[in-house]
Amino acid sequence: MKRILPGGVHYNFNMPWEEVPLHFVGGKGSRLTDMDGNEYLDLYARFGAMILGHGNEEYLATLDDAMRRVLCVSHCDFDADALELMNAHIPSAEMIRFGLSGTEILQTALRLARAHTGRNRFLRFENHYHGNADNIMGGRVTDRRRPVPVDFKGDYKGTAGRATNVMADQSYMVPWNDPDRLETFFREHGETLACVVTEPVCVNGGSIEAAPGYLELLRALCTEYGVVLIFDEMITGVRMGVGGAQKKLGVTPDLTTFGKAIGGGGIPVSALAGKREIMSLLENKKVIHAGTYNGYPLGTAAVTATFTILSRDDEAVLHRMHRRTQRLQSTLVAEADAVGLPLIVQGPPGVSSFHCRDTPLEHPGQYDFELMSKDIIVATALQRHGVLISSVSRIYPNAQLSDEDVEFFEVRARKALAEAKQSIDEIF
Repeated sequence: MKRILPGGVHYNFNMPWEEVPLHFVGGKGSRLTDMDGNEYLDLYARFGAMILGHGNEEYLATLDDAMRRVLCVSHCDFDADALELMNAHIPSAEMIRFGLSGTEILQTALRLARAHTGRNRFLRFENHYHGNADNIMGGRVTDRRRPVPVDFKGDYKGTAGRATNVMADQSYMVPWNDPDRLETFFREHGETLACVVTEPVCVNGGSIEAAPGYLELLRALCTEYGVVLIFDEMITGVRMGVGGAQKKLGVTPDLTTFGKAIGGGGIPVSALAGKREIMSLLENKKVIHAGTYNGYPLGTAAVTATFTILSRDDEAVLHRMHRRTQRLQSTLVAEADAVGLPLIVQGPPGVSSFHCRDTPLEHPGQYDFELMSKDIIVATALQRHGVLISSVSRIYPNAQLSDEDVEFFEVRARKALAEAKQSIDEIF
């Protein structure tokens, strides 16, 4: 395949190692089967999107009905179902627009914030990730007196071909979870900001939860300085609950971007939700939001099915998934301890990560190359023993995770961790 498909894969970052792609032929529940007949427990879930698991009959029936009724039109009769479900569950979702990918819907959020405030710059945080557009991916600050991100050698999110100065001209970057730095930054630059974009749980930086009061402080500063607060819930959305992280954490942003799991995992769809006074800039056409597949029937049908399934009986499916995931986490920690490998698991159970260290990460900046390398060794060992882990060390369960899947994991984990411990000792 490499003769035609660059690298033999459909995506890449600038990482100094090569992915060994697995080619699957089928999936059911939490299990996948590859071309050689090997069975895997899927905790990768296609970067977290596959929240409903493989072969969910209710989900597939909804998609099948949608395809047979009307396949590709601008509007259909069941648009309202998806809109009303999101509006009912998500605190910030006074109005909603649908898109196709996370990258493009985040850029639309930035455009809305600029139009609403009349300002150009936005603030983002170290080791957060908000899509692969030039203006918002990677970089680091080299001069704290002027905290603008610039390219640096060794950045695995750095890319050739980036537009010149696009990061430094548009954005600032500061460490996350540091309230003193945040307040200082707002005093110096707050009145120049259009918006702040943040993951409410920094999953991309190691599944780090906000320190007590940090998101509340960010909300208060944005309100004080007239800055639009954007939550990127591309990962946390519905994995922490159908109301997103914002409902769990009790902090309501002005705008929110969703994607991945809101479509159940099988259908690409993203959403921008927010306050009416900002979203109305789309209504009066002052801000453009264009796209051939915006609000396409299969996408809205997927959102409807996902929210219907996950919200039923007070989110019983999600609660069950979280409980079983906590058993997986406990097994992983216990088996690592048994072989003498320092390892912790942190983050909410739907979006957690493991790390080869004694204590949880407190700041995304702590997730350095050495720790990432050790985590990758563990993830690779788990894959050799039939357990797939997402993006370095993230554990993404799905709604069909069963007791049998947990037992499958328990059997495989000890051998994998023993091998990982030996490799880590040899290298570090």
